[in-house]
Amino acid sequence: MLRVGGEFDECSSAVARPAAVEQGGRRAAAREAKTKAVVTFARSPLAACLLDLVERRGVAQRTWLRETAAAADAHTLETAFAETSRRVGAAPFALAAAERAALSALGVDWSLDAWGIDDAARAVWLLLVAARAAADLEGLIERRRRAGDARQRAALVRVLPLLPDARQWLAVALEARRGDVRAVLEALVCDNPYPAAHFHEVHFDDLVLAALDADLPLARMIGLGARVTERLATAAARVAASRRASGRRPPQDLWRLGWGVA
Repeated sequence: MLRVGGEFDECSSAVARPAAVEQGGRRAAAREAKTKAVVTFARSPLAACLLDLVERRGVAQRTWLRETAAAADAHTLETAFAETSRRVGAAPFALAAAERAALSALGVDWSLDAWGIDDAARAVWLLLVAARAAADLEGLIERRRRAGDARQRAALVRVLPLLPDARQWLAVALEARRGDVRAVLEALVCDNPYPAAHFHEVHFDDLVLAALDADLPLARMIGLGARVTERLATAAARVAASRRASGRRPPQDLWRLGWGVA
């Protein structure tokens, strides 16, 4: 049997379990260690913290979550990735202030308000593959990008900034920009630091225009203010003119690009 050592120690004390529960867990683990061999896998503090937060919201699936987190092979984690929405549901992740602070201390300092519980669990599975079977991560992402449903593909895009050497997944993000699935485009545009950090000016401008066309809120586009150029403002003006010519109202957020809306 495979177990993961130190499952929740890395998570901030702001979201730690009561001492009595922790002590009971340690005693049970000690008893089990006497009779079973234990294989311990390294896990990043971020993966451990996210898993803890998911468990708190999916208590009925705690056994499944822990068994999956103990897996060493990418196949098991990919299967879990596909099953996650059915297992834990897609209710809002809805972080408390202390939980947001714990994640911010681990580098996740942007809003996860749009995340579902399944998004957070899928982030854990991808982080574990990156840590334990890095050579299999590209294939997993490619298969899920092509065969997964909209929620799976949106989760992939949301998790990109959390992955090691995030820039290597630029092609995945650009493909999401070119796709016609609104949920996936929204996951890239809204509350996602990846485009501002890694997109070339041309690709970033195209993403902003796609967001305008889809009426997505530019207020939730991280880093937009620092990336507005004359080229982008001119293109946005053309969008406004085109809409007015067809009798439609220009996007409400054009003012963020330096253009007023009449």
